[in-house]
Amino acid sequence: MSSTFSTRASSYGTPLSPLSNLQYDYPSPSLPYVSSSSAEKLAACPAASAAATRIIAAAGQITSIVQKPFLFMSDASMVYTLPACLRLIEHLHVVEILRDAEDERQRLLSELRIIAELRESANNSSALAHPLRLLSTHHILRETAPDTFALTRVASLLDSGKSVADVFAKYRKYEDTSGIAAFVGLCTDELFKSAAYLTEAFTGSAGSGLDPEPLPAFNLAFNTPVPFFECGREPGKSFRLERFSQAMIGTSGWEAPGAILTGFDWLSLPRGSTIVDVGGGIGSTTMILARAFGGNPGHRGSFRFIIQDRPVVVGLGLEAWRAQCPEMLESGQVRFYVYILRVVLHDWPDARARHVLLNLRLASSPETKLIIADHVLPLACWTLDSVLAHLEGAHGTLAPAPLLPNLGKASATPFSMDIVMHITFNGKERTLRELCALALSSGWRIARVTYSKGSHFGHLVCEPV
Repeated sequence: MSSTFSTRASSYGTPLSPLSNLQYDYPSPSLPYVSSSSAEKLAACPAASAAATRIIAAAGQITSIVQKPFLFMSDASMVYTLPACLRLIEHLHVVEILRDAEDERQRLLSELRIIAELRESANNSSALAHPLRLLSTHHILRETAPDTFALTRVASLLDSGKSVADVFAKYRKYEDTSGIAAFVGLCTDELFKSAAYLTEAFTGSAGSGLDPEPLPAFNLAFNTPVPFFECGREPGKSFRLERFSQAMIGTSGWEAPGAILTGFDWLSLPRGSTIVDVGGGIGSTTMILARAFGGNPGHRGSFRFIIQDRPVVVGLGLEAWRAQCPEMLESGQVRFYVYILRVVLHDWPDARARHVLLNLRLASSPETKLIIADHVLPLACWTLDSVLAHLEGAHGTLAPAPLLPNLGKASATPFSMDIVMHITFNGKERTLRELCALALSSGWRIARVTYSKGSHFGHLVCEPV
């Protein structure tokens, strides 16, 4: 076995080339991602981030021009192999194993034998080299010698930080993590499987009875009429629910750190205002606000917070708040019930999203503000949209010709999420014009939109009409 998935290389330290001994300002692809490092801070600054976005857009567009069309189409047609391999390494904790490889070679070999036994295959470590090589080909891992693999800056995001023994023994892998491994697990498991049924969902018959909507691809893939948020989430079957809750923490990567704090002028609200997080999950967004604006009830900017979600999610939220902000629960400053809309509307088709917004409008006063936090899809065509010309913060085109006006490859994530929402809920990510129309149809007007730096994730401030 040691001749196949070798541990001769350390997890990060093998040089990529003779030039790797030089000092680079930009983060090295062979070192782990550490957000507090000077290199990562440089990469995250607005100028560097904007330059990187244009480089990605240009590289993707150039590839479509210079690559043989059949090969370009072949790559697109077989891209499903990439999430399949990502799920494999996340499920088998390969990132944690490689991270421990440098100092614990014998232990690594032992854990690889565990993997082989789990698969009941004496040749499993040899077979495992092939999906790892595909990931290396896509710059997610590195092959440092024949059948010898190491981590990269990208792969390090999957690291739970826990020991190999802990992730194998307890499988509480996602607790107290960034949530990125949970997000990848969610995307490459039930969402990936559902995506295969996109065509059947589009071409299938409509629903029956009071629900004219056709079943989403998720229900076809798992052969169940039960909605995504209820399927497999009964007491005692909570693994996917716990992973989903942690995955939502991982989606903070769509925004700049603390973007919710700058998406709205919170101090413009009267003291003691109540902020309601509708469908707020375990309350991770509210926790950021509560830490910044909770404070002493006698001070300006002191608010009360309500987090609403389903009872089973509320239970997980209470556990998280008791662990991290118990004083806010005990003071009644934070209360959980069974209204900011962060990544909520994209779960629903227009008719149901309108119903959510109408209910909020009926419960609001003329002074109420509504904040919608979601991806805002830019168009892939050149257009002069007079409808949005006077909306504060609205983007024009994002790139000069000949680049695609929505930055193409550099904007791929929100467009992928758009399809994910369709296959899971019959929902969708929306363009700004779609969001404006949806808001107006339910008694709201979008007054301003702000974006996270280098992202299409927007915070839309709405007022009653």
